Amino acid sequence: MNLKSKFDPELLQARWVLGKMSADEVVEFAIRALEQNYDGTALRQLAGLNHPALRDLGALPDRAFVEMGLSRCSREMVISRLLDRESSLTSETVYTLVKSFPDFSERWREHLGNWGGEPAGSYNDMAEFVHFVVEDLYERNRVSEVQRAFDLLEGLLVEGDQSVRDLVGLGFFETLQNFSSWRPYGNTVFEKYLGPMSKRVWKEIRRNWAGKSSLMDVVRSERKSS
Repeated sequence: MNLKSKFDPELLQARWVLGKMSADEVVEFAIRALEQNYDGTALRQLAGLNHPALRDLGALPDRAFVEMGLSRCSREMVISRLLDRESSLTSETVYTLVKSFPDFSERWREHLGNWGGEPAGSYNDMAEFVHFVVEDLYERNRVSEVQRAFDLLEGLLVEGDQSVRDLVGLGFFETLQNFSSWRPYGNTVFEKYLGPMSKRVWKEIRRNWAGKSSLMDVVRSERKSS
């Protein structure tokens, strides 16, 4: 975590509740809080600690956040706060997918919680959507929803700029091919859902992987061709 960025008490509390702050980071947070004109006994005690272990902190962090005007929060409450910030934690492309599929919300909540308020990166976010499409839609025979997902991705490929096309192509379709290739049905079952642009991307990915058994094989091949 980069505590040198904008001081954000709510986000710091979320990271603490989700177990994403080290003891030294808590001390640094307390020092910065005092510098920001917050004050309180718990904050001062935390700021005075020298390389403590987490077990040494006890209830001090929770008390410190209360001294800063924040109420005590459960894991679910801080994840709900993160959901209010989700547009700043991911790309516009992934945000579009999140908002288009309400049934993705449970996975998305857990994903945000696991990253504790830090951006996971658009490609990690997209991989989570792949799991949703495969495990929650396709494997539950929700055919119309699978098609809707592919139609939306097709539109993003057609209308998006190069960064969007890279994210959809490599983040979704390449991840989908790799992930579903290990399922009993393989990845070819998804080809019937592909739109024209998606088919081109799908074929290009398969071509790049042809004769390769690992990602490193692909990387070596690309290096040779360049």
